[in-house]
Amino acid sequence: MNASVFVENPFFDPYDNQAIEEYVFERSMAEDSTILMLWRNDPAVVCGCYQNVYAEVNILRAAELGVAVVRRESGGGAVYHDRGNVNYTFIGPAGEGVGYEDYIAPVVDALRALGVSAVMNRTSDIAVNGLKVSGSAQKVKKGRALHHGTLLYDVDLARLRELADGRRGRFVSKGVKSSPWPVANIRDCLGPGAPDTETFVSRLRGLLAPDARTVRLTPSELAEARALSAEKYRSWEWTCGRSPAFTHEAGFLLGGLPVTLKCAVKRGVIESLSFDADAPVLREAASRLIGARLEAGEIRARLSGLDGLDGLARELF
Repeated sequence: MNASVFVENPFFDPYDNQAIEEYVFERSMAEDSTILMLWRNDPAVVCGCYQNVYAEVNILRAAELGVAVVRRESGGGAVYHDRGNVNYTFIGPAGEGVGYEDYIAPVVDALRALGVSAVMNRTSDIAVNGLKVSGSAQKVKKGRALHHGTLLYDVDLARLRELADGRRGRFVSKGVKSSPWPVANIRDCLGPGAPDTETFVSRLRGLLAPDARTVRLTPSELAEARALSAEKYRSWEWTCGRSPAFTHEAGFLLGGLPVTLKCAVKRGVIESLSFDADAPVLREAASRLIGARLEAGEIRARLSGLDGLDGLARELF
């Protein structure tokens, strides 16, 4: 499925890029063309629409590292992005007779043309020698599909495993869970002489959209997309508040003594909090935190003036 339109996206802001993707998708509803975008993000963990971000992402560690946490419109699992990851987006027909394979097959063929022994793996992945190099997801609306995927070209795999390993099992919810799979970088599969990421993107474009008409968003269109980014994708309500209700149990030390906390969270807000120990400071902490957003700055502010609760503030996440 070769694209007839190529939309340039030279930007790296992960929130803006989600908004640009949605903006182009929504504007394409009256068209029958197939659109391609190739784009990259600064470091981010991007979660599926139906996931519990608290269960999927080490949020505190991501904040320490300056890594964005983003919720996208499509389903599926959490993925780590940096500039070594190349994202592809197809916007095209959906419905009977059109499935994931129709959008993944051209990517597999392009990778093979570049010397990568790629195969489609499971329903929505691409693998090389049994190692995952790409995952994808879709959103379908009014007979149009937004199909997007990752291509791990030269990604920081250690950071990927640290921030988005899908194994934060102490959070119990009905949210969609990620399915960890051994991964590899495409560049490593190519061996010595592999091109840099920018060259890979250029060659990929030539294979996926050889005759496509190039489109650049106008300044006014970019302004509209960035307004959507500010209103939606950068908001706590979209990123965290849409997480399914969950319960959480963890331990911390209070004055050298182990304490276990149990909390229940709905729409990102703490509904109940209890401890297996009784102390005035814990009773006060519970009183202050019930009704709080599970957001690091708000938790710190509400616990201000209470000594010895650094462990509690960490283990809530």
